[in-house]
Amino acid sequence: MTTPTQKASTPPMSTSAPTIHGHVEPGFQRVADAFTQNFTERGDTGAACTVYLHGVPVVDLHGGTFRHGPWTANTRSILFSVSKGVTTICLLMAVEAGHLTLDEPVATYWPEFADHGKSALTVRQLLAHRAGLIAPDEPLTVEDLRAWHPVTEALARQNPLWEPGTAHSYHALTFGWLAGEVLRRTTGLRPADWLHQHIAGPLGLGLTFGTDPDTDPDFALQEQPLPDTAAPPWKSPNIDMLARVMGMNGAIDGLNLFGSANTPDLLGFEIPAANIVGTAHDIARLYAATIGEVDGIRLLQPATTRDARLPQSVGAPFFGPDSGLRWGTGFMLDSTPRGMAGPGSFGHDGAGGQLGFAHAESGVSLGYATIRPGGYPDDRAEALCRALRDSL
Repeated sequence: MTTPTQKASTPPMSTSAPTIHGHVEPGFQRVADAFTQNFTERGDTGAACTVYLHGVPVVDLHGGTFRHGPWTANTRSILFSVSKGVTTICLLMAVEAGHLTLDEPVATYWPEFADHGKSALTVRQLLAHRAGLIAPDEPLTVEDLRAWHPVTEALARQNPLWEPGTAHSYHALTFGWLAGEVLRRTTGLRPADWLHQHIAGPLGLGLTFGTDPDTDPDFALQEQPLPDTAAPPWKSPNIDMLARVMGMNGAIDGLNLFGSANTPDLLGFEIPAANIVGTAHDIARLYAATIGEVDGIRLLQPATTRDARLPQSVGAPFFGPDSGLRWGTGFMLDSTPRGMAGPGSFGHDGAGGQLGFAHAESGVSLGYATIRPGGYPDDRAEALCRALRDSL
């Protein structure tokens, strides 16, 4: 058995598929075939994929194994930056409820944030990775992250890397404390609380920010990543900045994300940008409820999702390579590297290959979870998306 502080050994590439469990409705067999090929050709060892169509699951598959045995319908795993889409949904629900306005300055709700030229930055721009706060300047500890307020206070008094709103760069972890503090200031609830009260509870989802792997028998640890077969474009020559961005300036080992993911440093408290834990079914059901009713529950109205999927940040970022990704208000949008269900799709992927999204025009949503982080390039989620597009 793998403990939270150990790394699992790398299993050999399978040449035959494990038993795939679940169901597929007529017309979606291509997705099932792609899911099977993820095991036989692309290195998956434990994974799940769910597709909803107009509020009903039409693909609901799981297969492989994890530390406690066969992967089941209840097996949960960390979905990394899929978290950002979940946190965005929380914020947009709060906007619809009248707690805040997207085009109002952040400082209207969080006065301390106005320091060092940040007074005009809007909530929308913050959610579109335009704040200039991609990493803390002040060294932080895991205890600081767990306590929440030391992080938000440090970011509020920080001098941004660029004039806020004039450029963008992916706020890999700081996004969660920034967006989460706006939610807290305007509603009294942090993302974990909003998720529990307004989303997971009503929809019957097993989504949580973080978990205790020692007491959670359904939680699957991350395995060793698949090897790269090409040079990843995100390997920046500025390794110190990358470590600060991914490690919150010393709090965790940002250059060993998948190792950290199996420890309390990343699992033991709420990180709204990075440590959502749940199933592929949870994510597909969540996104289905953003574009229609699921068992009588709808989370967002059509005007909200249409507005949120308008491009806000496109092209070369301030830091790092231009990967071709596009950003709306908090959501990742369809792009060349993330085709999803085509133009109009919105959602978010996560490190290691995870993905969740919705597409209102076709009425589909998808969730994909894996415990075998992909090497570069990683085609597993995109193979499922291509198969889904071919099925529509």
